[in-house]
Amino acid sequence: MAEANVGWGAPRIHGELQKLGIEVSERTVSRLMPKRSTAPSQTWRTFLDNHARDLVSIDFFTVPTARLRVLFVSLCCRMNDAESFTLM
Repeated sequence: MAEANVGWGAPRIHGELQKLGIEVSERTVSRLMPKRSTAPSQTWRTFLDNHARDLVSIDFFTVPTARLRVLFVSLCCRMNDAESFTLM
């Protein structure tokens, strides 16, 4: 059941077994489930290192002027590497 339904954990399988009339504890189910070998996911720093050249930062803000007018500013920056960026 665990191999056919990869997203199910021990509590879900335990509940399904109870519906079928099979009396077994949840701890026994978790102990008998096959161990999954999943590759570790990348860290946030690794993600940023891998995608730094593709990152874009967008901001929209207002600036009040000396004459009490409001300027609307839209800013778009492309991150080239960790130290520099380009205004678009």
